[in-house]
Amino acid sequence: MKGHVPTPPDLAEHIVKGLFEDAPPHENDRILYPGAGTAPFAAAVERICRQEDWPVPNGYGVELDPKYLAEARERDLSHVEFDERDYLVEEMLEEDEFEYIVGNPPYVPIEELDDDEKTRYKSLFETATGRFDLYLLFFEQSLELLAPGGRLSFITPEKFEYVDTAAPLRRLLTNGGVQVDAIEHVAEDAFDGLVTFPCVTTLQRDPVDEDTETHVTLRDGTTHTTTLPADGESWAASIRGADLSGMETGATLGDVTVRISPGMATGADSLFVCDRDEVPPQLKPEWVYPTVSGSELTTFDGPRTDSVFICPYREDGSLPGEDELGAFRDWASLHREELEDRSCVQKQGEAWYGWHETPPMEDLLQPKIVFKDIAKEPRFWAEREGDVVPRHTVYYLIPQEGVPFDDLLKYLNSPKARAWIEANCQKAANGFLRLQSRVLEDLPVPKKWAETYQATL
Repeated sequence: MKGHVPTPPDLAEHIVKGLFEDAPPHENDRILYPGAGTAPFAAAVERICRQEDWPVPNGYGVELDPKYLAEARERDLSHVEFDERDYLVEEMLEEDEFEYIVGNPPYVPIEELDDDEKTRYKSLFETATGRFDLYLLFFEQSLELLAPGGRLSFITPEKFEYVDTAAPLRRLLTNGGVQVDAIEHVAEDAFDGLVTFPCVTTLQRDPVDEDTETHVTLRDGTTHTTTLPADGESWAASIRGADLSGMETGATLGDVTVRISPGMATGADSLFVCDRDEVPPQLKPEWVYPTVSGSELTTFDGPRTDSVFICPYREDGSLPGEDELGAFRDWASLHREELEDRSCVQKQGEAWYGWHETPPMEDLLQPKIVFKDIAKEPRFWAEREGDVVPRHTVYYLIPQEGVPFDDLLKYLNSPKARAWIEANCQKAANGFLRLQSRVLEDLPVPKKWAETYQATL
């Protein structure tokens, strides 16, 4: 199976202990290992059941990769039968139900699937929407195979808690027939040699009690209980224990901005970006704009830096014909081989002297608020002159007409807005946050700003 990442034995044992907590196995119970890999979970089940003197459930392991399957069988585990088969097929649902399901589903983004696979999965699974990952489908398939009262524990990336693509799964897990008992965020380095953001989700099918609270354990060891949103909305704030009560206003940052976007990617920053005093004299000032990167925002405490973009685009965003380039063409021709080797030229058919993407210059050349795409602590800066073209590691937002620039900037840097951002943005390595436009668009803002903008229409 594509996307297999071996689960360390101690982590597998920890997950199995959580699966059996308050619900140890009985005689003739069945346990399923989807995407079984080399059988770390099956081995942990045998160890724990023998230590606790519990009956060992009858196990069934499904694995598509013959190499991993051979290693699993070499363990000579007594309770489990392994089959080489695809877990994500309709025929799998012909199996009898299982009291337990446990595993580490493969993480395979949609880009690694061929067209036939995408079509098949979309026809079979509610969760195969947008830029789906295979582990979402493993959840859905497993819910169909889990017996009433049965328990499931999966370790997966934590991002299913908040990304838009996973909204169908979040709805499935909170639809009344499923209770998410526990979510545990485990250490970023839990998988040897990889920095990930894994979480263990333990749930129950058709629970007998009416407890709807989920027990949450965060990476810093703190714990709390929460009730997860049941409409497919992000779970991030609930899981992170953020108190955002009173923030909703009926207006969001997306309502009061023209654009929230990342800066420009050229595909060749080593050529198009340089210090101001290194620009060839023949290119000044017509082909030059100030620029800023994410790291420079911190170094210079704002968007005014020593760096510039050498830019072939007009102020309306159009790209001149090659015969109109003059001095720019003379300069670019010195680097033509390198420029033609970029993917935007080879695969997308862009002009050899253009950038990886066409800059929306009419938006870029306006007063704007800029911020780093990945930050330990969110911070926003003013770019009032409207002449800086940010690089791809910097996001920029442009307020709608009538929205007070300085008030918006102050609000974005306020503790209130920071708390919301920290509760909702995707995690990056070492405690950093990804400040993405699709998340920030939902940041509540004072309703009067939206009303002020509407009044100008």
